[in-house]
Amino acid sequence: MKLSLSHNSVSWIRVFIVLVMAGLAAPCLAQDNSWTSPVSGNWEDAPSWSLGLPATNQTLWLTNYGWKAVQIGSGTAANFPQSLNVNSIVISSPTNSFNSLVLNYVGANTPLTLRTMSVGSNSAVTMNSSALQINGPSGEGMTIGGEFNQNDSVVGGNQINVGYNGPGIYNFTSGYLAVSQLWLGGQYGGVLNQTGGTNAFGITHLDGGNGNYVLSNGFFGGAIYFDGGGFQQYGGWVQTNLTIFRGSYLLAGGLLQGGVMVPSGNGWTAGGGSMLQTGGTNDGSLAIGSYGYGTYTMSNGVSFAGTVSVGDFGAYSQWDGIQTISGGISIAEDQVNFEEYEGGEFNLYGGQVSSSGIYFGGYYTQTGGTNMVAGNMTMQGYENTTLRLSDGLLAANNVVINPGYVGGVYLTGGTLIVTNTLWLGNNPGFPYWEGFNAGGRVIVSDISMAPQSSFSCGDGVINQSGTLTLANASVYAGSNTMQFGRLCLSDGGNTNSTLYLPSGASLVHFADSSSMTWSNDSILIIANWSGSLFGGGAQQIIFGNSSTALIAAQFAQIQFQNPAGLAAGTYPARILSSGEIVPDTGRPTCPNMALKPQSIGMQVTLQGEPGRTYSIEVSTDLVHWVTWTNQTTSDGRIAITDTESTHCPARFYRAKLEP
Repeated sequence: MKLSLSHNSVSWIRVFIVLVMAGLAAPCLAQDNSWTSPVSGNWEDAPSWSLGLPATNQTLWLTNYGWKAVQIGSGTAANFPQSLNVNSIVISSPTNSFNSLVLNYVGANTPLTLRTMSVGSNSAVTMNSSALQINGPSGEGMTIGGEFNQNDSVVGGNQINVGYNGPGIYNFTSGYLAVSQLWLGGQYGGVLNQTGGTNAFGITHLDGGNGNYVLSNGFFGGAIYFDGGGFQQYGGWVQTNLTIFRGSYLLAGGLLQGGVMVPSGNGWTAGGGSMLQTGGTNDGSLAIGSYGYGTYTMSNGVSFAGTVSVGDFGAYSQWDGIQTISGGISIAEDQVNFEEYEGGEFNLYGGQVSSSGIYFGGYYTQTGGTNMVAGNMTMQGYENTTLRLSDGLLAANNVVINPGYVGGVYLTGGTLIVTNTLWLGNNPGFPYWEGFNAGGRVIVSDISMAPQSSFSCGDGVINQSGTLTLANASVYAGSNTMQFGRLCLSDGGNTNSTLYLPSGASLVHFADSSSMTWSNDSILIIANWSGSLFGGGAQQIIFGNSSTALIAAQFAQIQFQNPAGLAAGTYPARILSSGEIVPDTGRPTCPNMALKPQSIGMQVTLQGEPGRTYSIEVSTDLVHWVTWTNQTTSDGRIAITDTESTHCPARFYRAKLEP
């Protein structure tokens, strides 16, 4: 964006250059010249001054009792230009009085020139289409403890202090403010309200907790030193980098074009600051919490950040709005003081975030909203790096989880989408807690688990379409269906990977894995199994949908550890016609039968192997048996009612597996 200047604007700038280049001549001893009239008048009214018409090296005093204004007009500039170059002006008011100095359409060619000006409480200066040049030395200039109004005017020179000799207000509606040092704050508090015009020169100091700059319209392009004060932007255009040592910045409207560092260091001390965006547009990078405690909070608006970096003392929080980050997000971890762990925080409560990538060693928490990561999301920690997702959508191309000694991914809600690979390093990854009911949904292509890593989604939903690769890793099944892709056992050094089943119902479904090459020295242990030897029980582990979903060599690499209903020990696996694997006891599995009298006969229920054919025979004396029915089970269960049983005083049943 470019600042467009009209012909009149160029004229004002020429005047400003002349003002700034004006020499700072060493003054002689000043004389005191006081306004003595009790009523308003013109600057050139010589009888109203104690020493007559104001002159060079005089200190002018507008401090007497009464409600009045002294006016400098175009006639003053035309006829008495020499009177507009003085040493100092002091404006104050006794009790029940109000004194004002008004520069009324004086023009820009003959500025009121002075070394210092003091505007006390209950006093004011108003400028309309005029110019003021302040030539005082560093540390001096114009001090405002009352009210200063700048309308279509130029104020230039060295220094302005607002709030140091009384509660000061500077109202800047149009024109140019062009001083090298602007101080807001002090003992009494100072505020500058900009509703138009241009302030693109020098340094603005927001001092203590009492200095505030409020921009509603216009252009600001100077430097800002935050030392406890605040800058509030409700409109307009700010084109500068903001380094907030101490204090706050509010973006509620308008455009910020420049980076924000919150807080910044001052060379020897860490700061503490904040940025709050409730609207407007931010077009610059964000650096939060690298030199002290800093926060960025977004509740609305739009941000186009090149990068967002959150230091180990920083916190990013977004409740609404749109954040687009072209250069990625980084969240730091404290790598120095692990006894009191500190880490940067990225908190997404709502709104939309899109970024090229995320790299973090601190904390990522999402309870709502949408975060779309075009590239990779990498968790690389040393101690307690944590990702918590309880609601909303988090999507990335690849996700790398390596959280350090503790930490990991805690998924209690929401949806995690990984387009390509979810990689879990040799640390907890998705940790498991006994009795912890997690939730949410994971949609992923490939999952690769390194030695000592773990994956648990609790009661959440897993939808995987690619390959699950285990290398001495642990998978904890939940009560919901966990849909995995093809299973591959990789060499993990210590060769055992474990699938833990919960105490209740659970369904773990793998895709047909017969085409996968498993490492010869890798074993999959299935722990806490309490399903049915016939299949179709409360707990099921299924490969594909047929007995060809695994090859014989793969059966030898699956072991059931202490399965319920069998003697303690380790059992190999066998696959049923449905693709479900169950412990292999080494002997035929006898079907179970149950009888239940009905009004129309006897209900016979048989539990056997899915996909097999059973014949049921009947007898009245346990000696002579005849075949009553042949049934092929689809899910391992046959239920049929024998209506002939009502005509028999006694009737017995037995079943056998057909070849």
